[in-house]
Amino acid sequence: MIDTVRKGGRVAYPNGVEPEPKERPGIEIISYDGQSGVREFEALNEAIERGNLVLPIAGEFPLDQAARAHERLAAGHVLGKIVLRVQSD
Repeated sequence: MIDTVRKGGRVAYPNGVEPEPKERPGIEIISYDGQSGVREFEALNEAIERGNLVLPIAGEFPLDQAARAHERLAAGHVLGKIVLRVQSD
């Protein structure tokens, strides 16, 4: 996606993202650390209550296939969360 950013543009990404974005001529790449605090959690709770919080799911696996889920993560390019389904009787 960085290839779609115009020269002079900026890309920001949270520390810990792998692989880290590679430098591109004419594009500023900025890493940052997330901040947590009372205000941030209040904003998160408000978003949840409004129902406009979107969590993309990249894959869903039954618990007995957790190894397969880890393989999917190791393969890279996961856009979203990997979900393990836990079923109780």
